[in-house]
Amino acid sequence: MPTVNLTENPRALIIKPSSFGDVIHALPVARAIKLAAPHVTVDWVISDSLTDLVAMSPYVDSYIPFKRARWTKWWRPSVLEDIVAQVRKARIKEYGVVIDLQGLLRSGLMTLACRAKVKVGFPSAREGAWLFYNDNISVPPEAIHAVDRYMSALKALGIENSAGVEYGLVESEEDKAWAESDLPAEPFVAINPNARWVAKRWPLARFGHLCRELEKKFGYRVVIIGGPDDVADGSKLALMAGDWSRDLTGKTSPGRLAALLRRAKALFTNDSGPLHLAVAVGTPSVSFFGPTDPAKTGPYGPGHIVLRSERDCSPCFKRTCPYNHECMTDIQVSDAVEAWEAQSSKEGKTHGRVAI
Repeated sequence: MPTVNLTENPRALIIKPSSFGDVIHALPVARAIKLAAPHVTVDWVISDSLTDLVAMSPYVDSYIPFKRARWTKWWRPSVLEDIVAQVRKARIKEYGVVIDLQGLLRSGLMTLACRAKVKVGFPSAREGAWLFYNDNISVPPEAIHAVDRYMSALKALGIENSAGVEYGLVESEEDKAWAESDLPAEPFVAINPNARWVAKRWPLARFGHLCRELEKKFGYRVVIIGGPDDVADGSKLALMAGDWSRDLTGKTSPGRLAALLRRAKALFTNDSGPLHLAVAVGTPSVSFFGPTDPAKTGPYGPGHIVLRSERDCSPCFKRTCPYNHECMTDIQVSDAVEAWEAQSSKEGKTHGRVAI
């Protein structure tokens, strides 16, 4: 296998176009590279809908937008022209190493198209992507968190990570000013009732009940967050939560969301991208897990509460539940309130995973 020589060619390209949470999991890789070798230029291939996210990292020098939605219709002439243009852009530079952290056919093809002596990826990459690598990322056989899995790529680069796992995200001055001026002056928590998979969603009515309990017990206002596809549920939840709520669903860029979460006392959420952004900016979280495994994709590090059922079928990794969604409905509003009360107490008695 070829040896990475970032002295001879101090350019590295990370290919990790999506998704929101997965990109956040991978960002510490860029930081570790830059701290170990400050002379190295780190570029990133990123979905065009997530460019603002990697732009917050001071360890990413530039990014190559990837029109992900267009690639699904690759056979159309106009789309093929776009794909060719993207490939040409990726080939402008010659890299010392290309690191494919996505591990799918399209990212494998991007890796193939790039000019680099060393092309690194996971041997378990799907859809035949592994065929396009000439070096493999060695991952421990036991199940590990996604962050640790991505950080395993450093060994292929000859980098020992001595600085730990940090994200180093920096919002713009404009986003910071917005958070200071436009958000509630009183203590507030962020509420994210959304997730891409239907099976990962805790019942919306319980989020409404939770909002009222947090106001009654702790005096917290609530700020509801979510993406453009979640606006309808955001409106419903705001009505359930009452006058002490503020609905910002579909109204926050990644930078504004990061600035919002920094000001929040906590985030209450399903397994979703905002959970991992809260981790990245140091905001405590209470999250609800059912079909996915918090040991692999839960909040990374201490200071976070994961509530989950002990159902034998959990985690099933299914996007829709063939039963009655019991792994999520087992979790009660009182479980979330009691867990946060213990977490926020002076003793800080509780953190980690709480089985229901």
